[in-house]
Amino acid sequence: MNSGKLAVRDYWDSCPCGSSEVNPGLPETEFFREHARMRYGREPHILKLASFENWQGRRVLEIGVGIGADFTRFRKAGAQAVGLDLSLRSLQLARRNVEVHQGVAPLVQADAEAMPFASASFDMVYAWGVLHHTSGTARALSEVHRVLKPGGECRAMLYHRASLVALQVYLRYGLLTGRPGAPLRSLLARHMQSPGAQAFTQSEVRELFGAFQDVAIEPAVTAYDLRWSRRGFAPRWARRLVPKRFGWFLLVRARKGCPEQGKSRVASFPENGSA
Repeated sequence: MNSGKLAVRDYWDSCPCGSSEVNPGLPETEFFREHARMRYGREPHILKLASFENWQGRRVLEIGVGIGADFTRFRKAGAQAVGLDLSLRSLQLARRNVEVHQGVAPLVQADAEAMPFASASFDMVYAWGVLHHTSGTARALSEVHRVLKPGGECRAMLYHRASLVALQVYLRYGLLTGRPGAPLRSLLARHMQSPGAQAFTQSEVRELFGAFQDVAIEPAVTAYDLRWSRRGFAPRWARRLVPKRFGWFLLVRARKGCPEQGKSRVASFPENGSA
């Protein structure tokens, strides 16, 4: 594992995603419940993209399980879900989350760029806010394509560089520090969560998903686009005034083609989020 990946792993080991937002003194059941409440309150787009209830009896791989909120919902909805994360501490918490819900946790510590799964193993691969934290996003998506069954789906959220959040990063760490010419990519890599974090334009995302078919990309305005402090967010009505094209999240759905299908097509994003 190279130094960049070690830095990313160490970052998420030190602060598993969302864990610092919840009172650590709560009993385990309350801790995980409060984390899920906070997560879906701030990021309701997860429910649309994941469509947990539509995967009953089907093989789902979640890349980057964090502390297991989404993974637990997939399992409770009846999906045959398997989880992967680079962070051992995150996996330990995710395992406890599943156990608290009287379940078994098939969780694996592994790199998304070299996944230990057979080809054509999964009906859906899900990655919420994860694939931009690896330097080899294209390699990770190649692995996603490999492990999907023909006709299987990838559902992912990636950060959007043409967004209000990216503008905030530029203003705070570029312009206001006397570095107006600082590249936005490098500012995001240094100041947006784990070291080396990336954000993409829609055209770059479409290129990354070039091996897939029916690629649909939808920008989404988030709580993070309008806020006045780390945990002080503008009300939802104010967010609705922001054009979607400036949202921090890019919601992506894409399908692995079947042998008889032709080359990639562009798809619209389904309004109902159905499978």
